[in-house]
Amino acid sequence: MSARTAPPHGRQRGAALTEMVIVAPWFIFIVLCIWQAALVYYAKSSVNYAAYEAARAGSVNGASMTAITTAFQKAMLPYYGGGTTEAELAATAARAGLDLTAEGLRIEILSPTVESFTDYNSPALQAALHESEPVIPNTALDELLCPRDVPSCKSDPETNASGQTLLDANILKLRITYGIPPARQMPMVGKFYTWVLTMMGAGLGDGFKQALLLAHRIPVVTSTVIRMQSDAVKNSSMISSPGKGNDGKPVPPDPGGPGVVVPSCPWWDPACSSCTGTSCLPETCGGH
Repeated sequence: MSARTAPPHGRQRGAALTEMVIVAPWFIFIVLCIWQAALVYYAKSSVNYAAYEAARAGSVNGASMTAITTAFQKAMLPYYGGGTTEAELAATAARAGLDLTAEGLRIEILSPTVESFTDYNSPALQAALHESEPVIPNTALDELLCPRDVPSCKSDPETNASGQTLLDANILKLRITYGIPPARQMPMVGKFYTWVLTMMGAGLGDGFKQALLLAHRIPVVTSTVIRMQSDAVKNSSMISSPGKGNDGKPVPPDPGGPGVVVPSCPWWDPACSSCTGTSCLPETCGGH
């Protein structure tokens, strides 16, 4: 190349710096997003394990919420830092206890349901155990369709209130919703994560999830099932979920939000700009 056609080098000075200024922020943001996804996966694995430990404790303690919650908190200690001495474990337990409150954790018992105790309560067993709440027997399930003291119970799932058999009513199913706190998220990316979930409608129809997202907590949901090894005692965490015997009008298992309407035109749909009416919510439709 002759001197006459050679490019003027002076005009290219600073090009690399300009490219770095443009590319570097996006590169750092993508790396942080990858780390955030890894942290969510780790949290989900921890919650899965803790949910199983909680179900095990509940199965041998009459589905007691105290036993379930205590076992869940103990199983979450490794997620909050663990420890090698009693003092370290006690400090970790204190931190976990401050975070695993009603604002960041919800434990629901999906089975047995409230209606299960209507169908299969044993007054004799309730008196023997000195319980003030109804009790479902856990013995002789291979030969009984009803409690021994209530042989004429409504055991047909097609017509009773719960839609369950006595064997079904002895299955303990938990659904646990946990919100990853901002302190355990990547800087900046955590808020972006919750914003995306909010825009995608992750909290629609569930007031608790909405509250988590508003507090910049990332919701993690897991479920686990285990056979009861003791007599289940009714408590306030058991949901109402009527079966076919209730005129075919079941109650949703979710507590639900305050009348949230799911939009027919989501914000990520290009056609959202043309949607109208009450089904097009401004906060979920890009303001259109």
